Amino acid sequence: MDPLYQGTLWFVPSLILLILLATLFFDEHKKMDLRSLKDSLWDSRGALLIMIIVALALQVENLIQDLFEPGFRVTGWVYNMEGVSHIVWLQEHLDYYLLIHASSIFYVLGLSFFLSLIPVLFILRGESELLEEFSKALAVNYMFIIPAYLLIHLMVTSSYKEVEPLLYQHPQYYAIIRATNRQVNCMPSGHISIPFTISLFAMYSAKLKRLAVFGFIFTALTVFVIIYLGVHWLIDIPAGIAVAVIAYWVASQGKLDFIFDRIIGPFERYTEKILQSIFSKG
Repeated sequence: MDPLYQGTLWFVPSLILLILLATLFFDEHKKMDLRSLKDSLWDSRGALLIMIIVALALQVENLIQDLFEPGFRVTGWVYNMEGVSHIVWLQEHLDYYLLIHASSIFYVLGLSFFLSLIPVLFILRGESELLEEFSKALAVNYMFIIPAYLLIHLMVTSSYKEVEPLLYQHPQYYAIIRATNRQVNCMPSGHISIPFTISLFAMYSAKLKRLAVFGFIFTALTVFVIIYLGVHWLIDIPAGIAVAVIAYWVASQGKLDFIFDRIIGPFERYTEKILQSIFSKG
């Protein structure tokens, strides 16, 4: 049976269940109201458009990676600067079956869950303006990340024989990762920048303390996981944090609204006209 199909059988139900449970836990002040779901979803269409554009841009980046393998080869330079002895030490002293699989599942499932949770949570809470701010922060993240991945060809740490490719040894984990990522997408770490952005957004914009604390803990766990599994270099971590801080600041201060408004504004007006024409015909 195809590993991707097998992985999807547990990945998708797990993702849905985690999102459902998390929306209940992180709904501080109990603002969720299913009666206004349709209106909230409609009001959030601009933010969802930005997130769809980001997802499409990532797929284009993966296609370019597959076809051309662009970028400056810097893996050897980073290896000479950092080495991999710290990773080897972790893997030798924490060589436990359950830890390897728990870390792998966290890596494979964690970011998809955390990233998917935000639009679901804020649509259910009727907070479309906050979701729009987050979508802009997400887009700014990838304004840094995608060009960096195309310009900097940095292989995962387990490309060196001293490091065990713990994450890539399991065919289902590898198949799921391969569907969305490449083994040269290292610096900056999106697995660090995205949850850290969510944490900043939850703390300072949304004022959701539980979500913010969870986000910071999630980011800290991610630091361990991406090093232990043989994925990222140490330099990728501060680079990811820097991208997150810049992205949140740019979005929260509206520094690039002149760009986003040219995308969201026409889209919202066009969809509004379509809706009006549908009702007028009815």
